[in-house]
Amino acid sequence: MPRWDVMWQYLIDQKLPTLTPQEAKQRVGKKQWVLIDVRPTENHEEAHPEGSKSVPLFKKVQWGQTTFMGFVRAAAMAVNGVTPMAVNEQFKDELERATGGKGAILMCEAGGTMTPSSNFVTGKVSRSLKAAYQAIEQGKMKNVAHLDGGVYNWARLHFLSTFKPADWT
Repeated sequence: MPRWDVMWQYLIDQKLPTLTPQEAKQRVGKKQWVLIDVRPTENHEEAHPEGSKSVPLFKKVQWGQTTFMGFVRAAAMAVNGVTPMAVNEQFKDELERATGGKGAILMCEAGGTMTPSSNFVTGKVSRSLKAAYQAIEQGKMKNVAHLDGGVYNWARLHFLSTFKPADWT
């Protein structure tokens, strides 16, 4: 995956739309778009907007199925208390299956932003923006959008979400 500044410029050039939760809900309601959660599967299973589909951009590293450098990176992550993750090589295929030819509204925890600021000259990177790059540039998908504020913003507006019962104890 290229550096964020390269992905950001590509997404700017492609005019990636960022949708509010209200706009996303409306598009999904018309059955022409699908809400796609690109967070790790475990996060999706814990809580997610109702009707969303899980297509993780990153998956846990399978220790016996990685290159030497992949092993070194994963070990460095693990030593620092971070769950070792790697790009989901099946992302584009899984995304195509999940959308079934409909548009994809991609979301992660907080969503990131394409809007530059004094602190983030090329916007603020997020999983969902990286997923948008993968979907458009490498997956050749035409109808891709990004959810503003991610799952947090969706929940903040009290839209229907699914939670594991354990979350309420």
